[in-house]
Amino acid sequence: MLGWMNTFLDRIGSPELDWIQVEVTSRCNAACVYCPQPLIGHKRHMPLGLFKTLLPFLRYTDLVYLQGWGEPLLNPDLFSMIRACKAKGKRVGFTTNGMLLDEETSSKVIDLGTDIISISLAGATPATHDRIRKGTDLVKIIQNLDRMQQIRAKKKARHPEIHFSYLMLASNLHELQDVAGLAKHLGVGQVVCSHLTWIQNRGLWPEALFNREADRVTGILEATAAEAQKEHLVFAFNSPALRNEAGHCSENVCRSSVVSAAGDVVPCVFALPTLSRDDGQPLSHIFHDSLEPCRPLSFGNIAQESLTRIWEKEAYHRFRDLHDPTAAAPDMNSLPPGCRSCYKREA
Repeated sequence: MLGWMNTFLDRIGSPELDWIQVEVTSRCNAACVYCPQPLIGHKRHMPLGLFKTLLPFLRYTDLVYLQGWGEPLLNPDLFSMIRACKAKGKRVGFTTNGMLLDEETSSKVIDLGTDIISISLAGATPATHDRIRKGTDLVKIIQNLDRMQQIRAKKKARHPEIHFSYLMLASNLHELQDVAGLAKHLGVGQVVCSHLTWIQNRGLWPEALFNREADRVTGILEATAAEAQKEHLVFAFNSPALRNEAGHCSENVCRSSVVSAAGDVVPCVFALPTLSRDDGQPLSHIFHDSLEPCRPLSFGNIAQESLTRIWEKEAYHRFRDLHDPTAAAPDMNSLPPGCRSCYKREA
């Protein structure tokens, strides 16, 4: 009976997901001051063969986003992965630091019909951006994007959509309002702002915007939104104000899933087993002035089981029930340890 059920689940395809996020690599060519990536051990690319095991289970998935704790363009199989997803009729996107978008790469990305490319920014001037996103060069990134737009225009291609992903910190908030003008200049249609919720050491705590000068932060966000509207840009952001009580996770864990470069299926990037050192011990982060270990939460691995079987496991069902946004907020003690020490429940 069990074997028949597993075969049936494999045949009907994947669960209905708003998106599936795939960590195609955990390697990176940058060393951003706020990112745990430089501390990660056992960095790897996801093999193309492992990626292809997902393809039969993308039937009801709208978007495949090729992003994790690394730079996707480092994986030599990225273009084959994009091509395979597009052959399945899927929307495909990825986030990049923009340093590897040379002429050949830009042409390939456009020719493959990639739907979305998001460029990570941490400043509107080289002095600020390059200090925070070490190993990147804002001047070169702007040149690369400008060339990509020229190539797209020459090819008369509608895609990819270019987005900016701006990380707001205490030391770069003053440059946020300049991003709308930069986006207009480069033909960027959307700016998505996030703030620091992963704080990997006490030295970074002053950069977090939690409840810090709320009126000033709100004023800058509203002014930037107004400027973006004038330029006909989409401007999206989450407020850095913490709730007084923990609520539902702000990640879409009930309607999406993340797959690590090694094939582990987890609810969000903060639960990836990738966040560990060479000796296998977890990395740590600051939560309410306490040093907390990362706690991986894998429900299975696509090298051994199909995505559908993993999604339908009782433990995964229980996890999603706890995070159901239509139900009452869960009691903290009922949550997995990693969720208890995560700002995504309070932001």
